[in-house]
Formats: sequence, structure tokens, C-alpha cells
Amino acid sequence: MFRVLHGFRRPLARGLRSLGLLTSAILLTACSGGTGGFSLGDLLSSSSPSAPAQPSTSIGTGAVKVGFILPLSGTGNASVAAQSMRNASEMALAEFNSPDIRLLVKDDAGSAPGAQQAAQQVLDEGAEIILGPLFALTVGPVGQLARSRNVPVIAFSTDANVATRGVYLLSFLPESDVERIVSYAVGQGRRSFAALVPDNAYGTVVEAAFKQVVARRGGRVVALERYPLDKAQMPAPVRNVAQAATRADAIFIPDGAEAVAAAVATLNTNGVDTKRVQLL
Repeated sequence: MFRVLHGFRRPLARGLRSLGLLTSAILLTACSGGTGGFSLGDLLSSSSPSAPAQPSTSIGTGAVKVGFILPLSGTGNASVAAQSMRNASEMALAEFNSPDIRLLVKDDAGSAPGAQQAAQQVLDEGAEIILGPLFALTVGPVGQLARSRNVPVIAFSTDANVATRGVYLLSFLPESDVERIVSYAVGQGRRSFAALVPDNAYGTVVEAAFKQVVARRGGRVVALERYPLDKAQMPAPVRNVAQAATRADAIFIPDGAEAVAAAVATLNTNGVDTKRVQLL
């Protein structure tokens, strides 16, 4: 992936190894949830209010300026994830014995206009590469501005469709997770699947991948319901899946711990035997 950086100014080339280690540390924090226990489903399905806008900061004093765009004041767990990623980058730079990198941290609030403004700021400040943003809807505006300056972007979005010329993804894509989960279930003898997916962009990607992988692995989808972001409206679609559970031997729920717990409780209330039906 980093071959795209060949030919850039010498300070950037000197910082490539540290940059690779830095992005790996940030990605591991994003996917593990750091200390906050969030998941990709949490980030994209929460309807909690946004956090206060965060001021611009910088981390490190190196010659290579790296834009770092995060939803620090985004809604729900997005701000938690962003802060964890920022903290991971700060710790990583400290552990790398002061590499020749300076991170220009900007808050995009999880919005396209915010991302465009943040990208403009880091480019005006001399960023030679941009890390982030986190969400698909914010990658486009950043990539467009960065491309006009010949500055590469390494985004953390889970939507493979946003990868374009000059925009690269460093993330665990939902399709890979779905492939791994369904393959494991099939290996355990499961062939009939039901699913509950969040009614958002993440759910759309996961639903498509789920249907494709199940069919490719010789299984069948007997029921699939989408539930709204308002968890108070979750019981209705869960009940629909519960009614079809007698024809399923596995139920796929790609969401965060809170939503999964609520769904499982409703499934149990509606007579689903989770000892017989495998939860994925």
C-alpha cells in the first residue's frame, strides 16, 4: 500500500516506517475498541447526541506533517472511537522514540462539511499525507481536496467503495468479517441462517455480504430483518425473526454489545432456544 508514497519529498520517505507502525497501532485500537468496548456496529448505529466540538491540536514535533482527521465530536460512540485512536497515536509516537512525524489532529464531527474543512486546514498547514477520516460519507470530500494537491489519503472507512485514486483504506472490511463468521458457522454444520442487521449504511454493506457468503457456502437465508437506530423499535423486527427461528440453525446479529444483548433478550422472550440456534 505504501508504494504510492515513493517519489514524495525525502522527509516523508524517512518517516514511512514510523508511519506504518503508527497506522497499525491506530487500526488495532479502532478494531479492538480500546478501553471503551465499541465495535463498528456501535459506531454506525448509535443515535446518541454529539460531543462538543474539539479544537485542533498537534502531536509530535517532526518534519513530516501528517493530517489526522477524526470525528472527535461525532454522535454516539464515534467520539469515543476517535478519542481512543488519537490516544493510540500519541502513545505510539512516544514509543517510537520521537519519529520524524508531526500529526495535525482535526475534528470533522463525523460530517462531510466538517471533513472538507478539516482537510482544507491540514493541506494549508502543509500535510504530506492524510490519515482518516473514519466514515464513508466523509472520505469523499477529503479525497477530492487531497487529490488536487497530490496528497495521498489513508482512510479508516469500512466501505470498500470509497477507495479511489489517491484514497486507500486501512481497515477490517465488513465483508471479511462476514466471510469469517459464516464460514465458521458452516463448518459447525449450520446451513439455515436468519439475520438481524441495523438499518444504516453499515447494515446495508453487511446484509449484501451476508447474502452472498451464505449462498456461496451452500446455505440459505430463511429470514432477514433490519431494525431502526431507535432501539425502542427493535422488538418488532426481532419478533419477526423469532417466528422464523424454527427454520434456522444460526442467527446473525452484526452489531455492538448493547444491541445484541437487547436482541437476544427479545428472542428468548419469544421462545427462541439459543442453545439450539447458534448466535453469530
